[in-house]
Amino acid sequence: MSITPSLRKIPTIKSIGLSGYQYTPPPDQFCGNARTIGFALRTSVVEIETDEGIIGIGEASGPPAIAKEYVKTLAPYFIGRSIYDFQQIQAFVYNRMYHSGVQNGLTGALAGIDVALIDAIGRTLGLRACDVMGGCGATRLPVYGSTGFFSTDPSNSFEDMLRKVAGMNFLGAKIKIGRGIQSDIQRARTAREILGPDTLLIVDINGAYTGDVALASIKGMAHYDIHWVEEPLPPWDLRGYTELRGRSPVPLSAGEAHYTAHEFQGLVDNRCVDILQPSIPFCGGLTEARRIAFMAQTHNLRVAPHCWGSGLTLAVACHFGAALPGWPHTDHPAFPSFLEYDVGAANPLRDDMLVTPIRMENSHVHLPQGPGLDVEIDRDAMEKYRVC
Repeated sequence: MSITPSLRKIPTIKSIGLSGYQYTPPPDQFCGNARTIGFALRTSVVEIETDEGIIGIGEASGPPAIAKEYVKTLAPYFIGRSIYDFQQIQAFVYNRMYHSGVQNGLTGALAGIDVALIDAIGRTLGLRACDVMGGCGATRLPVYGSTGFFSTDPSNSFEDMLRKVAGMNFLGAKIKIGRGIQSDIQRARTAREILGPDTLLIVDINGAYTGDVALASIKGMAHYDIHWVEEPLPPWDLRGYTELRGRSPVPLSAGEAHYTAHEFQGLVDNRCVDILQPSIPFCGGLTEARRIAFMAQTHNLRVAPHCWGSGLTLAVACHFGAALPGWPHTDHPAFPSFLEYDVGAANPLRDDMLVTPIRMENSHVHLPQGPGLDVEIDRDAMEKYRVC
């Protein structure tokens, strides 16, 4: 006699909340990029509780006070629904609120809810978040050091940041440029001298140039073996990206300022870049980032997620990176699929946020091996930075 198994009761969403944290460095320790210097560091933690008492956490983008209001607006659509219903609700919200667009806190709040639900699902089933997303391809993930900011701190100069990274044996390092062609060339030259010939060198313009200036800068730096140029142009200049990519001697990347798979479709269709860089809290969450990764795979493009800010950001990116299948290679990729690892200025939201920080050794970070994201927020350490 065969026994037909019954369906498991599906957990539902009981509550959704958000806690916002912000750290503003002292003025003499300000650092930044080509567009700005001296900005505050912030993160918003979304917390979802299921009717079975499981807690899942995620991270929303944008100013915490604004993110909190968006989460309040979205909560009624989620309360009482299945923990597996995110894609159903996401489509309903975007269709219903289409006048709101996507380049805003709506997408950022949905991102935090999505990640928190994936965390809750993993904890409910006893599976890692990467397994929930489609399987785990690696438990050690290669990283590059994100550093070389513009700084007003005499104790944390450009050269000091690079020496710190050089001593940590990273496979690659990323520096900030974008304050003029000669400045870019000088910073690339200094970075290459300190890092040596074997470290992959990445430069980030943060969208501060027009096409002609970007091309002149790239040609001037190419001698220093640049691995890729990140965001040479503003995110909306798709035609500029296409024209620049056709003339650039160095691969281009972009994505941290693009929202949802629809905007990444423009980057892909116009062959704007060689590398897509979704930022999970901004692009719409892990579900949206997976859609973008699949798009990259079908168009034979590389993926290197943007990952800068908090300890939770890094943990989420680890599970995303672990779930990425290798393509088009099998065992011998020409270059690793990097994660970004921030080692710039002081950042307690990065260093103190998690009870057990993500562990790094030999240019790799280790994937947490417990259910869900397998990280816990250190509430006591973070309380001093709470803003909402």
